[in-house]
Amino acid sequence: MAQLGDIVISGSGLKWVVVELIGNAHGGQDARLIRPSDDGRFTGILKDLSGLIVAESPSFQPGDSVTVNGLKGGYLGTENGIARVLLAERRMTTKSGAFIGLDAAVARISIGLLVLENRKL
Repeated sequence: MAQLGDIVISGSGLKWVVVELIGNAHGGQDARLIRPSDDGRFTGILKDLSGLIVAESPSFQPGDSVTVNGLKGGYLGTENGIARVLLAERRMTTKSGAFIGLDAAVARISIGLLVLENRKL
């Protein structure tokens, strides 16, 4: 049975990432799935959980290098489907050309979205 963050194959043969599990009116469960589109955006669908085949159950270990919205960081852990990532210190340039230093910070992100950004489908 697919879990949050799993890479699954639907009836079409395409690979998707499970980002949410939702109860349905028939007493079963549906999975909200997402995958990158050819145009750089994302496509999402809702499928019956029982019709999905788990292709991979990605896991991250504390300290693994990951990215969140393109920012580098280190994986800390996951609780209740939410991953915590320690983002590295970084500098940003303002429009005027000045630099702003940003301290390290902890980002919280759905484990499904972390898989989507850090694993190849």
